[in-house]
Amino acid sequence: MLPIFQPGDHVLTFNWIKFKAGNVIVFKKGHKFYLKKIDKIVGKALYVSGDNKKESTKPESVKSSQVIGRVLLKY
Repeated sequence: MLPIFQPGDHVLTFNWIKFKAGNVIVFKKGHKFYLKKIDKIVGKALYVSGDNKKESTKPESVKSSQVIGRVLLKY
């Protein structure tokens, strides 16, 4: 999510907010946390990608159960 979010940034998330395309979310895969933007929502699957297309992985599907929350604030 460079350049908006940098390594070491702290974010405040909420998980009781409905997700929409364009929202930035934090989700967990394995033992790692990821910060990505929602491209589209199909059923309970969220299709996400990063802003930095040179370094980001290709768009991927994330289950809503993996989502920690929607990013509301960076500090």
